[in-house]
Parts: sequence; C-alpha cells; structure tokens
Amino acid sequence: MPMTIRTAVVAVTVLLTASTVRAEVCPDNISEDSATRRAQAKKWFSIGESAAGAGEDVAALKAYQCSLRFVSHGFTAYNIAQVAERVGDLELAIASYNQYLLLVPEAKDAQEVNDRLESLKDRLAKARQKEKAMAAMAATITAPVGGTGGGVEPPPATGGAGAGVRDHGATSAGGLATNVRDSRSPEPVADERPPSGSKYRTAAWIVYGGAGVFRAGAVVMNVLARGKMDTCNSKYKATPQDLPGAESACSDAKPLAYTSYGLLGLGAAAVAVGTVLVLRPTESSEVAVKLLPEGGLALGWGGRY
Repeated sequence: MPMTIRTAVVAVTVLLTASTVRAEVCPDNISEDSATRRAQAKKWFSIGESAAGAGEDVAALKAYQCSLRFVSHGFTAYNIAQVAERVGDLELAIASYNQYLLLVPEAKDAQEVNDRLESLKDRLAKARQKEKAMAAMAATITAPVGGTGGGVEPPPATGGAGAGVRDHGATSAGGLATNVRDSRSPEPVADERPPSGSKYRTAAWIVYGGAGVFRAGAVVMNVLARGKMDTCNSKYKATPQDLPGAESACSDAKPLAYTSYGLLGLGAAAVAVGTVLVLRPTESSEVAVKLLPEGGLALGWGGRY
C-alpha cells in the first residue's frame, strides 16, 4: 500500500475512533464475569489511547477512567495521571500516580514517579494559594463601597464533574489558555501634600536660624571691638605721650563695633520676619480677642505646626 494511502487510512481511523469516544458512554453495570470485565477494560483502554493520540485529552481521560472501573490496572492509572496532568487536574494526577505505585509496587520508575508527585504537590499548593488570593480579591470587589450599594459580582466558577484544583498555568481541554484579569479600578491616592501654612512655618524657622547666626556674629564683633578699645585705653593711660598709637587702636575698634551693630540690626529684622511668618493666618489659625475684667484687651493666636 502506498505511503499516502496508508497515512490517509490512519487519519480516518483516528477520526472514527475519536467520534466513537464522543458517542459511547461508559456503562454503569459492571459484569461479575472476570473475562467480560477484562474485555471491557481492554476496549476502553484502547479507546483512551486513540483519543489521546488524537489530542482529545478530555475524552481520553473519561475512557481511561472507564477502563479502570472494570479492571484496576497500574498502567491505566498511570495513563490517567499523565492525561490529568496535561489538562491541569492536579488532584486527579496525584491520586492516580499514588494508585499506580500501589498497583505496581515494584515499578522500575517508582523513584521518578515519587519525584513527579513532589513536584505536583508543590504546584497544587501554589495553585491553592492563587485561588485564595483570587477569592480575597473577589471579596474586595464585591464589598459595598462607602456603605451604599454592592460591588461587581465575579463570574461563577465553571468546571466539569470530578475536576479538582487546576493549575492556572495549564491550558483548558480546548487548548485555550485561561487568563484571570483584575477588573478593579485603581484606588484613589490620598493627597499627601503638606498644609498650606507648613511652608511658611519652615521658612520662619530658617529665618530664626539666620537671626541666631547674626546675633552670634554681633557678639563676636563686639568682643573684638571691646578688645581694641581696652588696648586704646591702656596705651593712653600708660604712655600719654604716645597719642598716635592709642588713636590707632581706637580707630581699629570702630569698624568692629559698627559691624556688631549692623549684625544686631539684621538679627532683629530676621526675628521680626520670622514672627510674621509664624503668625501668618492659615486654615488652622485661630485668633482670639478677650476683654480683661480689670480693663484692656488680650489678643491670642493659635495654630497647628
């Protein structure tokens, strides 16, 4: 038979077998005759193999499970585990691998299957964590906002009978990847800008700091000026005839004294400016005027820093 005709025959056979899987239903009645059970198990095992070869994993899974109902065979359990893992039914895959190890205790690939079991258990734990996170997210979405009205109800979960926890990284039976999107709108960001008066308070403290620097400089200049004046007086008293020397020391003291006075003036001006900035009215400012019993008025101011 030519290769082309042979390939066409195989393709037609696979399609017919797949159609048979969809058409046939696993019988409910199980015969007590062992030969009949073995024949049924072999038949459904063959149907499962054909469906798996055609890429119809869901049909193959049902056929293998039907075969296992008639005869508990280790290889059937192993095939169920393989197909269940492909469709993402991790719980069924773990249970079937365990059943395979029970039915074939001397299996040569026991260590490999045990390693596979550990990997599947880890994937199942992560999948359950994702489901919990999604449930918490859905609860947040459906919670009433502001005490009025309800949120958006999430779509109901879908799944076939007997389906366990599915790995969200696996594809569905139809080959379409399952994606979960968060439809929540972004939460409003609180306005963390400082109060309007805070910038004036900051400027006031900076100005007060400058006033302190000016006053410190004035004190230093005043001390130096007094030192020059002391030198001037001591020279005049010690040697009255050395009048030019005494006048020179006095002349040196004048710039220092004037600088001291200037710095004191700048410090006073800075204190005044800082006070104005501190007392500048803001949203949190409160000004109170109180009439005193003994006469006169009391002016009070309060604010938040």
